[in-house]
Amino acid sequence: MKPVNLNQLLFHSQSVATLSFFQPHQASLDALEPFLDDMQLQLTLRGKTSLAKLLDKNKINIRKILKNSPSKSHGFFLSEKLQGFISLETVVESYCIIGNSFHVRPLLEELFVNPEYLVVNVSLYDIKVYRGDFQHLEIIQQYEFEQLAIDMKSRLFSPKHVGLIPYKSILALKTIAQNIMELTQYDSIPVLVTGLEEMKDIFLKYFSNTFGVISHIEEDFYEKTCVEILEKCKNSRFAVMDFYSARFKDRLKKMVRSKRLITDLSEIIQATMNGKVSQLVLPTERKVFGIINFETGEFEIHKKIQKKNASVDILNELAEEVMNQGGKIQVLAPHFFPEDSDVLAILRG
Repeated sequence: MKPVNLNQLLFHSQSVATLSFFQPHQASLDALEPFLDDMQLQLTLRGKTSLAKLLDKNKINIRKILKNSPSKSHGFFLSEKLQGFISLETVVESYCIIGNSFHVRPLLEELFVNPEYLVVNVSLYDIKVYRGDFQHLEIIQQYEFEQLAIDMKSRLFSPKHVGLIPYKSILALKTIAQNIMELTQYDSIPVLVTGLEEMKDIFLKYFSNTFGVISHIEEDFYEKTCVEILEKCKNSRFAVMDFYSARFKDRLKKMVRSKRLITDLSEIIQATMNGKVSQLVLPTERKVFGIINFETGEFEIHKKIQKKNASVDILNELAEEVMNQGGKIQVLAPHFFPEDSDVLAILRG
């Protein structure tokens, strides 16, 4: 069983039967055994013999993966043509789906906490600009400062006194700040400012905070690799999320006025069926169980998951359909949604 990426799962050709299940990182291996046994029993009862054999064949690998990564949650996928797993930073509950496609909802919630951001590290010797998300980060620009005198370096490192910084270095900080402001103005991307505190203060004087500046990271990344910086930036995950959530909330208000935002589930299903949804907005940790038919637009809500009626997570099915049509998915906290709505959709303009 090997790691797979999201595209492999989303565009995997549908099999006669598939099994996808999720296991939270806090679950002990003791609790895993009854969970796997129950899945094996359900597969046997439903006549999914080939899947039952695949699960039995992969049990050792599944236990090994969970044991080797105790701090992560995992999603597993089994079908005759593809078996694999994906690691998640977010916590998910234990559940399984027996159907014809992969259950992507937990992955969507993982993607929600994986937005883009910039890192600007201002050290004594240079300023580096990185761009990436919480899985990948790369350096895109670097500017070296004029070499400082030895006595000036010692004063800069003094905890209470900052020596004079050359005018050329200050001018460079100002120019770079303006360049990054122009970049963020078009991309609307948050900026994490790190580095030597005294140098950061000078940079921030020239950098407007209207683009989502996050400057609480008190560490200089001058000698750190992209991988090391990425691990440090994960501590600012929620600050980055708040930036995007606030931006999206403003956009939703504008959408209401333009009548491109709909909140009724039946209307959203019809719009999805007709390929009119450009963006689907789902609440975190909320599932709506039932059955749905995208050919007719008919659906039925179940108060809880019903094995007899083959319940599915309707929100998950909507998300898959919208993505297959080239639409975007956003996952937001429940307080963004009206009391009588479990999903929002923005129609194509």
